[in-house]
Amino acid sequence: MKKATVLFLSAALLGAAPAFAGGTVEGTVNAGGSLAYSSTTVAGSEFDLDLHGGFYFLDSVLVGGNFYVQKNDAVKAWELTTAGRFHFLDPWLTDEGGAAASFSPYVGLRVGWAAGDNKADDDTGAVAALRLGTDFFITENIAVDFYVDAAAATGDVYADKAKMKSSNVRVHLGVDLFF
Repeated sequence: MKKATVLFLSAALLGAAPAFAGGTVEGTVNAGGSLAYSSTTVAGSEFDLDLHGGFYFLDSVLVGGNFYVQKNDAVKAWELTTAGRFHFLDPWLTDEGGAAASFSPYVGLRVGWAAGDNKADDDTGAVAALRLGTDFFITENIAVDFYVDAAAATGDVYADKAKMKSSNVRVHLGVDLFF
């Protein structure tokens, strides 16, 4: 899992193009995500992908969407949600226009639909989630994103070893790009 995360971070940092806006300033577009793979989980190999994006329609306030996929040898699950995020501190929202800090903590909410399948049973349901995280800005346009995401669904849609459950807590390390 560590190798996949390092490879994803490296590729995202090297492939990032120059951007027009940065940080969480009004008018900025955000795209990011995390990718993890492990061949030694309890349920065999596991793949985890979390992609998100949105638009800052006000300083520090993002609206957008989120797509998440989890698959191991026994279970697969996905969710598609609308998302909102509020940053408590933006490094580029200062009177001088320069960076005031490298960290930008945030809280996010997601609402949408999820589905899960473990070959013996499948289920779908509405999902609501709370995300707490922080962006650590490397440059004005690139940030390392660390977050904890806690989701609850109306159905048993998340992988738990070889069975399904209706809630999921995950910790992710990824990259956010700001254009």
